[in-house]
Amino acid sequence: MATMQDNKFNKQENKADLYRLMLWSFYAVAVIMKNIFATKRWKVGFIQAPAGYIFEPVTFIAQDVETETRGYKSAKTMVFWGFALNIIVAIASQLAIILPNASSPEIQTSFAIVLGNVPRILVASLIAYLLGGTLNVKIMSHLKEKKNNSLLYRAIVSTIFGQLLDNIVFSNIAFLGIIPLNQIIYMSISMTIIETIYEIVFYPVTKFLIYKIKEAEKIDTLI
Repeated sequence: MATMQDNKFNKQENKADLYRLMLWSFYAVAVIMKNIFATKRWKVGFIQAPAGYIFEPVTFIAQDVETETRGYKSAKTMVFWGFALNIIVAIASQLAIILPNASSPEIQTSFAIVLGNVPRILVASLIAYLLGGTLNVKIMSHLKEKKNNSLLYRAIVSTIFGQLLDNIVFSNIAFLGIIPLNQIIYMSISMTIIETIYEIVFYPVTKFLIYKIKEAEKIDTLI
């Protein structure tokens, strides 16, 4: 009987660890992709934004899941870990660019353009990510402590403020003096709206991930 309980415990423990590993891995990939693609801006109709920002809501969803399942301290660690990964990738990219080139000049130029990331863009992205991510998990944690609101409400409110701060900081540092201020303001607000809609659309995924992790770790604790 003890053996069966031990096996059940080990399976649930492994499942909980697997979910956590998948969440952090997915988060790390999204954070890195966001900054790699930050130098390109896209435009569809009247909406324009850096290409990397299509991955921004993914990072906030992961932060929400971590905050709900492990709390503010762990989610804040996730944010700072993503910040450290960005710096590592930026340094590695620069090293790869300065290595003696054995390819054609066109390939080297394209490689440098894609991975070089203009210093101003990189600084803007790192600062915006750190401030926006920290605010997101702080608000999520604060609302959770009140215990009189839903998960959807916490996710939406934390995303609105976190994303808005991220977008404002990034847009101003990266593009102030390059594009008109009214475009910067418009881009910041429009991207926040889009990213909030993104959060709402993918809310079932957020809820499912939180449920599965809590379920695994709850059984872990009860056995």
